Amino acid sequence: MLLNKKIIATVAATTLLFACNEAKQSDKNILSKTTVNQKVTSDKSTSAELGPLHVASPKWQDQIIYFLMIDRFNDGNLHNSDQGVGVYERGAKDKYNGGDLQGVIDKLDYIKQLGATAVWTTPQVANQWWDPVAEFWGYHGYWARDFKSVDEHYGKLEDYQQLAKSLHAKNMYLIQDIVVNHTGNFFYYDGDYDEQNVKQNFKINTGSIPSVSASQFPFTQHDVNKVEHQQANIFNWTPSILDITVHKQETTYQTSGLDDMNTKNPVVRNALKDSFGYWIKEAGVDAFRIDTAKYVEKEFYEDFLHGDDGIVTTAKSTGRNDFFTFGEIFEMSQPFTDRAEKKITDYLGTDENPRIDAPLSFPLYNEIKQVFAGGRPTSYLSYRVDAAMKWYKDPFRAVNFIDNHDVERFLANGTLSGFKQAYAFMMSIPGIPVIYQGDEQAHLLSRQAMFAGGYGSEQDQFNQASDMFRFIQTLTKIRTQHKVFSRGSIEFIQENASGPGILAYKREYNGKTAYVILNSAEQTALLSRLPTSFDEDNQPTILLAENIDKTLPFAEDGTLTMEMPARSILVLIGNSRASQPSKSMTQEISVAPIPAEFNNVTSAIIQGMTTAPHAELIKIIDGNIEQAEKFSSDAQGKWRTNLPLDGLGNHQHAVEIFWPEKNYVTNKFTYSMNSTIVSGMAAVDDLIGDDKGPADQYIKPGYQADNCYLDIDSVQARTGGNILELTIKMCDISNAWAPPNGFDHLALTIYFNDKKASGLKALPLLNSAMPQQGTWNVAHSAFGWGNYVFATDGASSTQEGTILNYTPIITVNHQSKEIKMIYHADKLGIDDWLAVDLYLTTWDKDEGGDYRLINETPSKWHFSDSAQNSPKIADDAFMTILRQN
Repeated sequence: MLLNKKIIATVAATTLLFACNEAKQSDKNILSKTTVNQKVTSDKSTSAELGPLHVASPKWQDQIIYFLMIDRFNDGNLHNSDQGVGVYERGAKDKYNGGDLQGVIDKLDYIKQLGATAVWTTPQVANQWWDPVAEFWGYHGYWARDFKSVDEHYGKLEDYQQLAKSLHAKNMYLIQDIVVNHTGNFFYYDGDYDEQNVKQNFKINTGSIPSVSASQFPFTQHDVNKVEHQQANIFNWTPSILDITVHKQETTYQTSGLDDMNTKNPVVRNALKDSFGYWIKEAGVDAFRIDTAKYVEKEFYEDFLHGDDGIVTTAKSTGRNDFFTFGEIFEMSQPFTDRAEKKITDYLGTDENPRIDAPLSFPLYNEIKQVFAGGRPTSYLSYRVDAAMKWYKDPFRAVNFIDNHDVERFLANGTLSGFKQAYAFMMSIPGIPVIYQGDEQAHLLSRQAMFAGGYGSEQDQFNQASDMFRFIQTLTKIRTQHKVFSRGSIEFIQENASGPGILAYKREYNGKTAYVILNSAEQTALLSRLPTSFDEDNQPTILLAENIDKTLPFAEDGTLTMEMPARSILVLIGNSRASQPSKSMTQEISVAPIPAEFNNVTSAIIQGMTTAPHAELIKIIDGNIEQAEKFSSDAQGKWRTNLPLDGLGNHQHAVEIFWPEKNYVTNKFTYSMNSTIVSGMAAVDDLIGDDKGPADQYIKPGYQADNCYLDIDSVQARTGGNILELTIKMCDISNAWAPPNGFDHLALTIYFNDKKASGLKALPLLNSAMPQQGTWNVAHSAFGWGNYVFATDGASSTQEGTILNYTPIITVNHQSKEIKMIYHADKLGIDDWLAVDLYLTTWDKDEGGDYRLINETPSKWHFSDSAQNSPKIADDAFMTILRQN
């Protein structure tokens, strides 16, 4: 039964005002102690050097962007933090924390010292502060109520103008985040939607704070029950998106319940041109990042940006002849496919019909995380960069990133050494790199504040001596000082198609050649006969050597063969010249032909010859020299050795034979293995409708109430050799937000118990323990935006353990409602799958990657139960793998 919305609004407002009064009291001491200091800071900022409001456009491909959330960056003016309606709570995860424009101005020297040349902030426009329907706060800035005003929490127009002038004085630039798809949530549909009767189940969000509608015309016309509003047609009268694959829903339905503007309406287009052109003219904005760009019809951008009265024309009137725009087109491609790039290209347009200048590189973001945090093949990245170079109108202006405010931090799933590699990669490939606030301080929380007392930060986070700050600072100096990294051609010359390991590429520009070489593996890998422009007499300059000896053994022909330590990085630069032809080594070590495929076999032999007897050789699989097998040729120079095979499924590998004494190495021979041989199995059927906890008493969150995304139908495990294939059939699978892993509104955690190893009983963060008095050794956490494996080292009931450099492969079949996962036993530290226990649990995680809470009272986003320390398990399944006869 629905309660009267006015009653709900009154109760919500009263509660918020009460919380606000408490917050005011707690902040009185802060204000009294800091008023003098605040005045000094303000005076200092006012007297600081200011540049012009309007400056010419830079060469955007040479820029380095620092992205920050205004509310979470720095609180420069405590007096505007609390607006008196209970939406501010310093340190709260979801409420306003107090950051503002003055705070950004005060820390520009910090950003400049890091090496950034442009600042992109979350939207500064006046926002909806509290949405009782979504049960969330608008501190992030993406719920506009007035596109032409600065939000009261952030400051005034003069503060925004001062930010632009202060940046321009430092030869830096201001990038504004704009939203052309939606306003805040001022209306919604509660019940079934009828396209022919859009008044049915239509509701006004009467509890919205600080207003129940937008305050800027024409967006005030939001009530479909008023004839003049319906006729004005400012909004698409639609519900939230249910199926993102339906084009009409993608471009006209509500994104996360936010009021979808009718961007085909000339009145709306003109209002948006006027609103955002205003900030260029009045506030000196130099570029736009366009939020939720794919949720608007592609043709809109031809008019909005490039029409006679569009944004580009407005910018030119201020002297900006290259006003840069880049859009959030949240699409991912599967490895070695380019579906997302093709779709993104449609939003970029052509030279004849231009649209957005460049994309935010979500396909590349996904592969960066897969490779450097998940241990996937480095060839993922070479393919992905090549796809961008092929499809994007100007790939040198594609905006690349590792972290942002909408995804889990890299370090939530990855290691610091992997994070450094990700940054070295991003800073050395074509495209404009983005540093997200807190990356330079190795933050783990997605929206962690930088200032003391803000969310997740007891102390100030502006440490210029931190390890990650200095590392990024080194990279920005390299990129800024050597234009080959922002303008040069790129060619990938060595990679690993089977797993983590070597990734090497060459950049060339204006007579300079640079080489970037990384080993993404957790063990030493062989850099094998890398062709370069250098030799003993023409040594390059080493720009960066991380975890590696600086002695480089170039051969006479310019090739470089050496052991690359785990997680090492090498960046070289020198004068361009033709690479020398590589010396043939087939006369030194010969290899008999190796089949390209092995089908349903459990062992194989390869053989060959060496030019000397009793040669000490090493067989290297996929570049992994630490786990390489040593063997010798016989008195006649003949050799033979076995070739390891994975097991169930299809797998690709490469083998090479290394003669360390001579520093000779053969070519890489690639081969695939296909097996249907099953050695172990387990299966369990699970009841439908039992997704309400161990005692079947939880009330699911409002967004889950009418769905069964947490309900397991059945689970099947099949093993063969090193491989486990796990198929989980769910009651239903959601894909509303098109997450990279193919499912959302569900977090699966799978625990493995290898009885031959010691384990832990407690299930971290779930308020539960392994069933049947068992333990677990390694666990896999998978949800829409996260996929990682952790061990028991450092684990407890309140903390997950050490994250491994490995992520299982996940595929989703929405028609059959199946999630399939592929595991490698050796990557998990398991010797044999037989007799291993598997325990699967379902729950959900929030936007920050945290398991959703259990409250006493029902809500939209939390589970509810009378006992708040109940297990965070909606449904589960237990099985033991047994030998298959």
